[in-house]
Amino acid sequence: MPKSKHPCAVLKAAGLATTLACASAAAQGVPPADAWQFEFIPYLWAPGISSDLRLGPLPGSTFSVNSTGVLSALDFGAMGTLEARKGPWGALLDMQYVKLGVSRQVIFGAPVGLDVDYEQQIYTLAGLYRVFDSSVAVDVLAGGRYVNAKTDVDFAPNLPGPGRHESVGWWNGIVGARVIAPVNDKWSLLGYLDAGWGNSTSSWEAIAGASYQYSPTLSFKFGYRYLSFKRDEGLLSKVALGGLFAGAGFKF
Repeated sequence: MPKSKHPCAVLKAAGLATTLACASAAAQGVPPADAWQFEFIPYLWAPGISSDLRLGPLPGSTFSVNSTGVLSALDFGAMGTLEARKGPWGALLDMQYVKLGVSRQVIFGAPVGLDVDYEQQIYTLAGLYRVFDSSVAVDVLAGGRYVNAKTDVDFAPNLPGPGRHESVGWWNGIVGARVIAPVNDKWSLLGYLDAGWGNSTSSWEAIAGASYQYSPTLSFKFGYRYLSFKRDEGLLSKVALGGLFAGAGFKF
């Protein structure tokens, strides 16, 4: 198959930006069922973002960016999922990176000069096992989620005290399930849910989506995704991200 003459383009969007790759399969058709099959899914996610901060002697504050305001706050972002499967067994790796800058937040019930720079990396690695495969496919999963968050909070000169700065990373063990329900030979529906705990933190994620199989090696995916994590201590108390996503799946 001739190689594409066009390089892959980097797309930025709502709260997060992602790298969309223009790829083609090395051979036509889907690999045999008894061989390893892989799918790479670069995607765009446009979530609203809300974060609770602990500001020491100052009252706590929440900084928020809705899905329509993410582009103006976004410095950089990229995300994608790699999945492997052989028979009933599988594994997935989901990677997210986002860097945001938000200004003029509200604390003490009034707008003040509060600048928040937030950088987040989330890696979810899980093994899959297909427990049911008939009219619908059901996978159970177990693995881990790593979160690395860097938060810088700077106050206006007329506010007392220095800014607050924190860089921290932690692991959660996770368990969950995924359901894939075919509608016809082109369309299918997806439901996903996981929850995790560990290191005085907790997290959970839910996805509701659909997939359109354009060809044996290319599909288009879209839906709604929500991810939340909490911490018992530190500057960053809670982060919640929820919004629409869209991407493309390349099988090889």
